[in-house]
This record gives sequence, structure tokens and C-alpha cells, in this order.
Amino acid sequence: MKREPRFQLVRTAPDRVHWRLLGGNNASLGAAATDFARVDDCLAAIGWLRAHLDEPAVEFAHASGGRWRWRLRAADGPVAVATHAYGRRIEAQRGLDRFRSAVAAADTARDVETIVDWRTKYRANSRPAQ
Repeated sequence: MKREPRFQLVRTAPDRVHWRLLGGNNASLGAAATDFARVDDCLAAIGWLRAHLDEPAVEFAHASGGRWRWRLRAADGPVAVATHAYGRRIEAQRGLDRFRSAVAAADTARDVETIVDWRTKYRANSRPAQ
């Protein structure tokens, strides 16, 4: 059974959530550029992205080590970012193309899964005792 691309909400703190887009193979294709205070705001941002997918400006930038990342920017700020760096700019462009195709294909009519960012557990456990 082939899985379709899907959005996933990630709770990064008790009062913060962001979305990420997973491909059919569960690989992360891109994510929200910002966190949201409410799940409804996060879902609205997904809806806006789907309705205005070709409107945001595309920016390509070097990450550390000369690696490339893409970012989509609307008039009021960044909308989506690459979740990993690419070795070449053309690979970043292809990653963006896969992201855009997956946004259009993702089924948002079904319930969007919400998970807790596993890193928050380790951040909490790594704080020094007071």
C-alpha cells in the first residue's frame, strides 16, 4: 500500500505547535517556518499554503559547510523551510519541487496527526537540577 504525502503537527512545547510535510516514504519534505500558539492557527497556515502555493517568493541560501536550503517567503514573512540541507543548489530546487507537489497532493480532509517533538523530552531532562 502506497502512502500519500501528509501534514503532521508537531508539538514543540505545551503552547507551541508547527507543521511539517511528510512524503509517502515518511521523509520530511519541509516544515513551517514558525511555531504557532494554537492548533487552529497552524491548520489555517496549511490551508493558506495550499491555496497560495505559487505566490511566496523562493529564496535559496547556503547553510553551514556550503550546503543549500530553500525557503518560501510571503509578504508578511517566511512560510516554509527545507528541513534538511542539500549538497547542490539544483538538489535544493528539486527538493522544493517535491515539496510543492506533495503540498498539492496531501490529503487534509483526513485528521492531521499530532505528535510531540521527542527532542523536548531530552531538553527537559538535560536541564541542571536547581
